[in-house]
Amino acid sequence: MNKNIYNNLKMYLAISLSVTTLHSYELKPVGLKATGMGGTGVANTRGSLASYYNPALLRFSDYTTDIELNAGLKVREANLLQPINELTNIDFSGTLERIGNNAGTGKKKLVINGIVITNTLLAGTSNKDKDKNNIKDAIDIITKRIGAKNALQVSAIPSFTAQISDAIAIGVYRNIDANFRININSDYDKMIVKTTETINSQTLDIYYSYDYDTDEYIGTTDDKDYKTKSLEYATNNGINYILVDTAILLETPISYARMYDFKSGTYSFGASIKPMTLTSSKTKLKIGESLSDANDKRNDLETTYDSTFGLDLGIAYKPNNSKLTLGIVGKNLNSPTFKVNKTTTNEKDYKIDPYLRAGLSVPIWNDNIEFALDLDLQKNDTIISGEKTQFVGTGIELHPSSSFALRAGAMKDLASQNFDDGTILTAGVGFGLKWLQFDISAMLGTNKSEFKGQEIPKYFAVNLALVSRWGDGYNRKQAPITNEKNIKKEKIMSIKEKSDKAQLELEKGTKETTEDKNSEN
Repeated sequence: MNKNIYNNLKMYLAISLSVTTLHSYELKPVGLKATGMGGTGVANTRGSLASYYNPALLRFSDYTTDIELNAGLKVREANLLQPINELTNIDFSGTLERIGNNAGTGKKKLVINGIVITNTLLAGTSNKDKDKNNIKDAIDIITKRIGAKNALQVSAIPSFTAQISDAIAIGVYRNIDANFRININSDYDKMIVKTTETINSQTLDIYYSYDYDTDEYIGTTDDKDYKTKSLEYATNNGINYILVDTAILLETPISYARMYDFKSGTYSFGASIKPMTLTSSKTKLKIGESLSDANDKRNDLETTYDSTFGLDLGIAYKPNNSKLTLGIVGKNLNSPTFKVNKTTTNEKDYKIDPYLRAGLSVPIWNDNIEFALDLDLQKNDTIISGEKTQFVGTGIELHPSSSFALRAGAMKDLASQNFDDGTILTAGVGFGLKWLQFDISAMLGTNKSEFKGQEIPKYFAVNLALVSRWGDGYNRKQAPITNEKNIKKEKIMSIKEKSDKAQLELEKGTKETTEDKNSEN
């Protein structure tokens, strides 16, 4: 774990965002509303992004035409960046190499078959104090501090979506993820190095155990401890390694919704048919491997799959005389399976399991404020083997006019085993003309990691969007909702006003008749 490792991570971050992509099963926050409003979208994302969150919402849209271009990035980290940075700073690879090279010339004792062949334990020093301290710190970092729960996940979904009526939308979503994990076997925690020496005209493999406290090497020809405890052996034989998972998932949904009025309220039913393509790769990087070798490996270990399609279904419901919207969506209900087309790593067919999510939204203050809540209805797989997610989120949006919107929210993962994000706080702002608006939203986890002496959030996401809208949709054509009690009251007042008017007319007529009789007399 040295500068090469740190460079490898930086290289793969760049590659994953420009060339390689991967897909995890969970519903990632996409677009301006979800990123700013606690990941919500199943009951409140009514524009062209309804094709992603809930196609039924197309019939409840604010506009008949909505075109959006979104670019988002998410970074999620768990106990990885800081240990790698520390190992880079202490030059772990160089230290390991120097200690190995000094085994032949430093303070050592070589015993073969119970016979002392060499003993120079009183011959001064073997290594510099800096290297002794560095290898001690490195073993502590690798075997104790990194641990099994480490990961770095980079995700992005650039998208282009268009709602072309109050019933139809199309979209293009390119799922981009990259996952990095360091696999460490803590049993390999000893500094045992392998050298080759000529003794009595024989060339032998010698295994030296190094004690950084005494700066001494004890050698033997028995390789048992070397193969079961040596950090060097684990590094060179694929026991300790960096695993990089990548894939490409492209979705192009065509969405349609239809609305029905019933006594209980208005229902909208929506569906999305999604042609899908996938490419993946899985790479093991040897600790200390060169940058060029890592790049060659990534190209050689790519897997391609035959195209398939997915089916999403959604329902949205508005009760009579209420602004409440309830929504539920099932994504990939047909369990789309990608058949392997070409692989060099014996990868198997790739299946995406169905995903269920529910939500609600409530606008108030003449629709200028909207509350929303979303919940995953089950735990969902991710690209990290064995890792699950299940998010719950809530948010609020203030939009006093079509040219300005302000959002805030929070969400939390209820199921993760590797990540400890804390509560994820969200915010966003949009401004501009209705037909061209700019929007920026962000998410930050409350729990922090340390990197290069600075605190960084364990969860971070940002979304930039350009939006163009026109034409009044269903929500803007609705008549104002009037309370039934008010209706009855208005009817009673109307009847009373008519009665009072008739009474006045009667009294006026009686008075005029009396005056006429008096005049005749």
